[in-house]
Amino acid sequence: MPLEIRVSLPADRRNTGTLELVDPATGLRFFGPVPALGRGARNMSAAHGNPNGVSTQPFGDTPLGGYRIPQVLRSGAGTTHPADVYGSVGAIVLDPISGDAEVAQDNGRTGLLIHAGRQVATPTPLPGHLRPTNGCIRILEPDLAALIQAMRDNAFLFPGGVTVQVGPAGPAGITDEDVDDGDPPDLNGTPILP
Repeated sequence: MPLEIRVSLPADRRNTGTLELVDPATGLRFFGPVPALGRGARNMSAAHGNPNGVSTQPFGDTPLGGYRIPQVLRSGAGTTHPADVYGSVGAIVLDPISGDAEVAQDNGRTGLLIHAGRQVATPTPLPGHLRPTNGCIRILEPDLAALIQAMRDNAFLFPGGVTVQVGPAGPAGITDEDVDDGDPPDLNGTPILP
């Protein structure tokens, strides 16, 4: 059975959850857990008719459910995913296949990713430095680099799987809701990480 990324997000999305890379057959962990934030910025969700950030509606919180990972995209200079918003080490594409994730896709949600970016400039990033997105899963840049490397080192097969479920709450993320990342960029034509 292929490896899977498991994301556990709390009911109160102002708080962080966790992300880890596991073998679902044995429970063996290959990476993590690391802090993850699955909150949609309320100013953006409200501007798109979703003031409460309902996950099954555009610009809401990250939807629970199952996803496939068809690819990992480049981010940063020369891509449609600028480093300040998405980080510079890549972005993992999430393709909804079940649960609220599939309902959200049917309701027009697009462009969901696991990515970094928008982090406090500090040599020691903390879980509380994670900021809301347009509904993606944000992790710290060093953690994303290590996750992508763990996927390579352990022959992660594409399309791989991601499960997003309810889990315990970690530290609060940054609750600055003044995010203006624009609409999710089109994933077509974005270079893939080797």
